[in-house]
Amino acid sequence: MDWTGIAGISQDDIAEFIKFWAQGTAAILGLVLAAEILLRVSGWWTHRSTDNPRPLMPRDAPANFVLFLHAILIDGIWGNGLILAGLYFGARISHWHIPFNLYTLPLYFLAGEFWHYIYHRMGHEVRILWADHSIHHSSRDYEFFTSWRLPPGTFVYKAFTVIPMAMLGFAPIPFLLMSKGISFQTFIHTRRIGSMGWFDKFFCSPANHSIHHACNPQYIDKNYGGMTMIFDQLLGTFILAGEEKVKFGITRDVNSHDPFVIWAFEFKHLLVDFAKAPGLAQKVRVLFGKPGETFSASKSKVAAPDVAADDPILVAAE
Repeated sequence: MDWTGIAGISQDDIAEFIKFWAQGTAAILGLVLAAEILLRVSGWWTHRSTDNPRPLMPRDAPANFVLFLHAILIDGIWGNGLILAGLYFGARISHWHIPFNLYTLPLYFLAGEFWHYIYHRMGHEVRILWADHSIHHSSRDYEFFTSWRLPPGTFVYKAFTVIPMAMLGFAPIPFLLMSKGISFQTFIHTRRIGSMGWFDKFFCSPANHSIHHACNPQYIDKNYGGMTMIFDQLLGTFILAGEEKVKFGITRDVNSHDPFVIWAFEFKHLLVDFAKAPGLAQKVRVLFGKPGETFSASKSKVAAPDVAADDPILVAAE
């Protein structure tokens, strides 16, 4: 079956879009990376002889880079193929087909946003998935290189959750292309930009996404949005920061810059709790229950430290 025909676009259109998207993303990413490096060099040089010298690079940047390469290789080999297979499977068993054109483009965009919200929220609220997703959240910093700290297994639950979207009639290739807007989040992992006023309430921004990376109790499991805050607003998971200092990281600190320790950290605790949980029901809850609410062999947690005194404190938008 010719799915591009159903979508109302040709193979040439798809190829051109992919080329444009890849080149544009690479160009913007390169500019942002160059700007970040220049700012870091400038800050390091300016403060090199002061009582508060600034590091040239964050301590976990090398680990983040290794995790980035690891995840990209796995995602490139298996991830996109499995997600596309899920889309084709859902489309094949459905009799509904939504054409992809100028009029339905907003619908495809919102569908991609909803899909991101669903699998992202699952990554936080199902413990076996959190063991994977927590890799991205485990840094005590929140800056550009944090966006490179990618987990390797997200594509598995993305592939399962995408099937219902295809069953609703969204054509596989257009839907996958429209969902690539999540790449935008690379540019919002920064504290160089504070509150953006009304923008923070409706779109994903450095201020509201930094809250998503916080481990303060009131900020945990908030602000899941990819490019917008639409579904966070509708489903009660949206929040902006108050006056309290924001603590980045997870409630049980990794305390290591070794990428393999970071990768295995929550999986290790998951396996220990699963092995020691009494009875089958408790073991199942360890795997599929909400993190922090399942059996734990050790209730002790080491919270992330307070942010440094000279760090900018993010406050709620007015």
